[in-house]
Amino acid sequence: MDRANVSRYLNDLFKENKIKKLPGKPVYYETLKNALAEAKREKGDATAFDRLIGSDQSLKISIQQAKAAILYPPNGLHTLILGKTGTGKSLFAECMYEFARESAVIPQDAPFISFNCADYAQNPQLLFGHIFGVVKGAYTGAEETRDGLLAQADGGILFLDEIHRLPPEGQEMLFTFIDKGEFRPLGESSKVHRAQVEIIGATTESPDNFLLETFTRRIPMTITLPQLAERSMEERYQLVEFFLKQEARRLNQSIRVHRQALIAFLLYHASANVGQLQRDLKLACAKAFLHYKTKAANYILIEQDDLPIHVQKGLLHMKDEPEKLNRLIDVNKTIFKFADASEPGPDLVVEVDDVYQAIQDRAEELLKEGKDGSELEAELYVDVDQYFHDYMEQLPTQQTAKEIIDPAIWELTEAVYHVAEKRLERSYNDKMRFAFALHLQSTIERIREQKHIVHPDLNNVRKKISEGIPSGN
Repeated sequence: MDRANVSRYLNDLFKENKIKKLPGKPVYYETLKNALAEAKREKGDATAFDRLIGSDQSLKISIQQAKAAILYPPNGLHTLILGKTGTGKSLFAECMYEFARESAVIPQDAPFISFNCADYAQNPQLLFGHIFGVVKGAYTGAEETRDGLLAQADGGILFLDEIHRLPPEGQEMLFTFIDKGEFRPLGESSKVHRAQVEIIGATTESPDNFLLETFTRRIPMTITLPQLAERSMEERYQLVEFFLKQEARRLNQSIRVHRQALIAFLLYHASANVGQLQRDLKLACAKAFLHYKTKAANYILIEQDDLPIHVQKGLLHMKDEPEKLNRLIDVNKTIFKFADASEPGPDLVVEVDDVYQAIQDRAEELLKEGKDGSELEAELYVDVDQYFHDYMEQLPTQQTAKEIIDPAIWELTEAVYHVAEKRLERSYNDKMRFAFALHLQSTIERIREQKHIVHPDLNNVRKKISEGIPSGN
């Protein structure tokens, strides 16, 4: 643009009180939204992003981009967040929303609507109906007229997770809205609806492979979140510390961690990133809590044996970065204590259930039945194993199987299923293979630890398959 024209436009904006003129030469201008955010920082008010671990390190550039997207006049920039599973894309989008409220870009009561496109990816009409709304009779099953997410998010932010699952037709409908601020609900032929919505999309995939070029051109800001392996060990320690304090808060008592277990959590490869780190820590806390309840221990202690095999493998990398480890972990201490954090931070993963309460309730129930210590722990292990399997369901099978399962056990599992498929003339999916491998690995771990293995329905199993068991077995 011509310099004289730019100068005139800036002066016009300043006269309309839409921007701020900074003192000094050359003259600089700043949007009032930026000025407001800066004033809040000068007063010491933390922004939503400051709560994120790594906000001044690995996430610094991503946060700068996010702030620019939110503050860009007049209504912010539509944004695409890229990142592998478990990197915290949903949380990051929520922080963008909180920052927009803090900066007065949107009203305090502005909506934040979150939607996962994968939930309805197999039914495009239903997916489009959720996003754009639907008129009664638009398709079979549309029994009433209802607003879509765009109407619900008017004046605020719509977060579309796994946006790559939106079919091309839906992407075209969405970029029409981005261009004009207009949309039509399914089945609407005459009336055009309008809304002011900032779109934040998130995907684990490469945009070039799944999103139309005409769509990505309309998303001016792309933010990439780092994987856990790309973040510093200091940040990993802060994450471990935060999650352990979070569990301590749930339990209302401190959690102690043996040095070897702590090192393992700092060094193991979490293929599902921060989300997996949190779930692995919660599993370890659950097992430690089980020991605490059944053995009448004085405190909750996480030891190396409480960790899944894939976490324990982290100890194989102890010699890789000894200086960093010694800087983070006191070489003179064996047990580390993590107490309740004074100020609760954001959860990175939504909890499905309260495993501690489940263990507590089950333990009390078994005690009333007169179970002794060994019987108590044996039966409770069944419940903890169930939690472990439920937890594994949250991880992408193909992505994590080879990291979690011992290679020898995985090879054996593949061989067993190859024979089973051939003899029984049927096929088995990957989740079933994974579950069998996990069960086999868990059983071997227990045998090594000399722990009694309990099957809650063993007698019925014996009766049902007794005909197929050779004598003497």
